[in-house]
Amino acid sequence: MKITDLRVQLISAKLSRPYWMSLEPYQTSSEIVVEIETDTGVVGIGEVHGRPLEQISAILTDVFAPVLRGRNPLEHSAIWEELFLYAHSRRGAALSGSHGQPHFGAGARPQLMAAIAGVDLALWDLKGKLLGVPVYKLLGGSNPRVPSYASGGYYGPEGEPAIAALVAEMTSYTALGFTAVKMKVGGQPLNIDVDRVRAVREAVGPTVDIMLDANSAYDVPEAIRAARAFEPFAPRWLEEPLRWYDSVFGLGEVSRATDIPVASGESEMHRWACRDLILHGGVRIMQFDSTRAGGATEWLRVAAYAAAHGVLMAPHHDPQIHGHLVAAVPNGHVLEVFPNKQRDPLWDELYLHRPEVVDGVYTLPDRPGFGIELNPDALQKYGYS
Repeated sequence: MKITDLRVQLISAKLSRPYWMSLEPYQTSSEIVVEIETDTGVVGIGEVHGRPLEQISAILTDVFAPVLRGRNPLEHSAIWEELFLYAHSRRGAALSGSHGQPHFGAGARPQLMAAIAGVDLALWDLKGKLLGVPVYKLLGGSNPRVPSYASGGYYGPEGEPAIAALVAEMTSYTALGFTAVKMKVGGQPLNIDVDRVRAVREAVGPTVDIMLDANSAYDVPEAIRAARAFEPFAPRWLEEPLRWYDSVFGLGEVSRATDIPVASGESEMHRWACRDLILHGGVRIMQFDSTRAGGATEWLRVAAYAAAHGVLMAPHHDPQIHGHLVAAVPNGHVLEVFPNKQRDPLWDELYLHRPEVVDGVYTLPDRPGFGIELNPDALQKYGYS
């Protein structure tokens, strides 16, 4: 059996309004669909959640596709290592200047790792289809029911506190049966963010978990002050509190200064960075995103290291992929889902037979591979080349 082709479809949906995080608005929902075809006719589907779409697509089609044609798709680990060579060897010189041999800033490591993710996930999907089993069973999991939480709680369209809208959104999720919700902090002065968190806690009651996501808003002293101000509201975790340039050792200071478990890892690209977050950052919840970097192969390596240190896995975004991974590992913790159709139209429209989330539980499909079946109408509506 051999790989015969690799195809890429770019998906982009402009949102009806900006959804402000702490430092920037989220305005476009996007995805890259990667299809790997074999001489058996079976096609594996992977997805990439990285950007810029065009740069990742060029790496996939111009660089990776010629390497993959003729390879045995079951050799996913060997293929992963071969593609990873483009990030740290002379093989990277085959990339054009715009894609980059990753040296002195000329490279595009995030885009390269995102491209590897798309290939790797397509290979796992293909393997599941060839064996006729879902990926979570292929990886040794048995329970298709995965706990999930409703992610949202953004600031208003102009970045304003929008407390009334925030409370209405969070209570709409608990009305759907979710027992855990996530909201944004870090985008307003601390006293206003405290008011926002207080309003949500009073609205949802003491039995609903609230996660707080700062999206890298604070320096170390600010993060410590914020954590201590949020502690009375018993957050389940504080996510990515620190600015990008001090996100490991500084994070360790924050972790030691608060009783709130610290979550991070969605912005990391490989297992070594996640190792450092665990050893030096005091992270208790690891959020490594297999669709953003490295695929399922790297995610499983991160999960194994995390398990050895008592750290739970709660990956960022893309539940159609990450549900299988969370279900397959002993430290799989919880799954992020976005019930708001305006915030995530692709989750609502891109997939046929989309899994239902009932009372905060995501039930994995019993179809082979990741169980992904793309909606042709949505591809036509949001896709471009």
